Amino acid sequence: MSAMMRFTILLGALALAACQTPAPRALPQATAVAETVRVEMPVDPRDNGLTWAQTDLVAALAEEYKAVGHGPFVISFPHQAGNSEAAIAAIAEVRTRLYDHGLDWRQIGGGAYDARGRASAPVIFSFERYVAVAPDCPQAWPDLTEAAPGRGYPQFGCATANNLAAMVADPRDLLAPRGLGDPDAGRRQAVIDAWRRGDPTATRRSAEESGAVSEVVE
Repeated sequence: MSAMMRFTILLGALALAACQTPAPRALPQATAVAETVRVEMPVDPRDNGLTWAQTDLVAALAEEYKAVGHGPFVISFPHQAGNSEAAIAAIAEVRTRLYDHGLDWRQIGGGAYDARGRASAPVIFSFERYVAVAPDCPQAWPDLTEAAPGRGYPQFGCATANNLAAMVADPRDLLAPRGLGDPDAGRRQAVIDAWRRGDPTATRRSAEESGAVSEVVE
C-alpha cells in the first residue's frame, strides 16, 4: 500500500470520527434585552410648578435611572398644545430636581412632540434600561449513560443561570462589564499625605473589624 493511499484512508477515518462526535452545545446563560421606559406626566394648564404627586414621580424616576438607566434621560414637551407654557415651566423645575437627585446635566436630553392642538398634553419621560432574561430549563433528562465526549446538556448550569438573572442588580452587566467609576480624589490625597509623613497608608480597622478569632474560641 502506497503512502498516498494510507494518507487518504487516514483522512477518511478522521472525517468519519468527526461526523460521529456531536458538536459541543453552549451552556445555558442568562442574558439581557433593552427596553424603553416611557412615563407620561399630566400637566394642568392652570398649574404653577410641580404638584406633590409630580415631585414624587420625578424622584422615583431619578432613582430608577441612576440604578439601571442607560443613555440619556429624555424629556419630551408638548408642542402646539393648550398647556405648552405650563409644561415648559414644569420641565424647568423637573430639570432642577433631577440635578438635585444626582443626575448630571449632560445626562438629560430633551425634545418636542406634536400635541396636535390638544388642550392638555403630558410631559413624557423616557430612558433605556435592560431586563434580565433567564434560560428555559428542561425538566426531562436524557440518558446520560450514552453521553458523548464534549457534549453539553441544557440542564447543567441552568438553575445557576436563572438565579443569576434574578439577582443581578443591573441586567446590562450580563452583556458587558461596567466602566471604571471616577477616582476618589479625597482618598487619594489622604494616602499621599500619609505616605509623605511616613505613616501607614493602609485603611485602619478597629478590633471589631479585624476578623481575628476570639481567644475564647481558640
